[in-house]
Amino acid sequence: MQEFQPVGFSEVIFKERYAFTETETWAEMCRRVAHQAAIAETSEKVQKYEDKFYNILLANAFIPGGRILYNSGRPKPQLLNCFVMKSDLDSKEGWAKVTHDMILTSMCGGGCGIDFSDIRPQGAEIAGHKGAAPGPTELMKLINNCGDPIRAGGIRRTALMFSLDITHPSIEEFLNIKLKESELKLANISIRSKDTKRFIEAVQNDEEWELEWKGKYKNTIKARKLWNIICENAWKSAEPGFLNWELVENENPIYYCADLITTNPCGELPLEAYGACDLGHLVLPRFVKGNGVDWEYLGETIRYAVRFLDNILSVNTFPLPEMRAIADLHRRIGLGTTGLADMLAMLDYRYGSEDGNKFVDKLYKFISKNAYESSVMLAVEKGPFPACKPDLHVKSGFVKRLTPKIKSLIKEHGIRNSTLLTVAPTGTVSIVSGNCSSGIEPMMAPAYERSYFKADKRCTELVLHPLFKTFLKTGKNVSHFVGSRELSVREHLEIQKIVQRHIDSSVSKTINLPEDYDLKDMSEVWLEYMPYLKGTTFYRENSRFFYDADGNKLPPPISKFYTAKEAKKLYKQQAKTSDHTEIQQCKSGSCDI
Repeated sequence: MQEFQPVGFSEVIFKERYAFTETETWAEMCRRVAHQAAIAETSEKVQKYEDKFYNILLANAFIPGGRILYNSGRPKPQLLNCFVMKSDLDSKEGWAKVTHDMILTSMCGGGCGIDFSDIRPQGAEIAGHKGAAPGPTELMKLINNCGDPIRAGGIRRTALMFSLDITHPSIEEFLNIKLKESELKLANISIRSKDTKRFIEAVQNDEEWELEWKGKYKNTIKARKLWNIICENAWKSAEPGFLNWELVENENPIYYCADLITTNPCGELPLEAYGACDLGHLVLPRFVKGNGVDWEYLGETIRYAVRFLDNILSVNTFPLPEMRAIADLHRRIGLGTTGLADMLAMLDYRYGSEDGNKFVDKLYKFISKNAYESSVMLAVEKGPFPACKPDLHVKSGFVKRLTPKIKSLIKEHGIRNSTLLTVAPTGTVSIVSGNCSSGIEPMMAPAYERSYFKADKRCTELVLHPLFKTFLKTGKNVSHFVGSRELSVREHLEIQKIVQRHIDSSVSKTINLPEDYDLKDMSEVWLEYMPYLKGTTFYRENSRFFYDADGNKLPPPISKFYTAKEAKKLYKQQAKTSDHTEIQQCKSGSCDI
């Protein structure tokens, strides 16, 4: 084990976001977090597993979600990132309950996913009352506005996911609410489709698409027209995302005891009512050894990471009693990864290449196998999750693809966790982990120019990706380094498709588009890959902007991107004139990245 230490910008983020005090060190934080998780063990095992957890945290082989890092050791700690609210909202009591639940959950630092498909459309009759129903978008506005003043712990703003079924009569209004009215600024919005294959066929054949709510308020719209609105909005504003709920339900390991409603705000976890995100991430570059992967160390880390996350469920303080009940019943965890692009580069694979994709397939198959074996071993020791029915569990679409050995073990012993795997957008924890690439995303670029303001003057600085710089310093080949902009749309989608095969929850990935990418091409490639992905989100360059407090558009913080060849040339030029070749932290003292 080699001790990790955040430096430069990584240290700044660690101190600002996760350190308990201004003077807390990385090692002290790791001990604090390890102890919090180990409390769940029996008295004779607490110290043993505290030390095991401490070792994988100290080495940065595994890094938990931000809530775990920030809140461990605090009184009544709320350690989970996100939750999904109950969806029976078609009543005044339902509106009041979901608003109440969102406020409490957000104040505890939890993001909230809410599906509005249960709400009758605008203008529908309300039994026993004069007037008409306001429709789902009015409740969305209400919840968004209630979340606006909340900033949990003075750091985290309200984070929301709003979804609506693709057959709901209010679907057009929902699609246009953010684009035309600039509403719902705290929420990501997504279409939820329970009949995706039929919708794709209807689009391709230009058929009518039926809209209805519980068999009433029926109407039709051309499927292609509806699809064009979805694509145009996503092309213009990066929303909506598309939730392929048909695939979600087909793959749901606990189909026999829980209906999944919608996802958390970033889309990596389809959840039941009051389900929660219990997140942690394998830091993949830590497992590169020489020219290969230390598979033994990776397998060992997975075992302790699964146990760690399972323990977090036991020691967490939930915002609502319903959330505690569901967590105890299903024991859902979300083990993911960060730094995939760095790992590929360290192993001399180009991200998106055929050889690289074969390795990615092997890697995530290994992670899946070891995570499931670890959860079965926990079930032997601590018991399966209470709702587990082993004979039914092995029949789910996802579990069917596991090895015969794992399915046999589940039948015999059950399994500790209803689901185990996800890929989240790791954000700041990937920065803390040495500025490695986020989740399964490619690196932004081998090098780029970052803008900042100093004394009201706009300045720029060249920033080299840390791994790219290391390769240059040691004289290694860098021709395989590739930035997000250099990848084709298909290369982005193919990585997500490969990883999704081995993930029982979902994969959060942004499919980057050039600014001039053709809308028709986007539509065609989206329809092609949609059946294989549980969720998709596109971002076209410059389709979103930063604004100051007065509403004035700000220049993008990243002003220029460089390929590996260009960056190598710049590095050599700078080396001749200055020893200042990289700034790990913004000169302005803050950064929008």
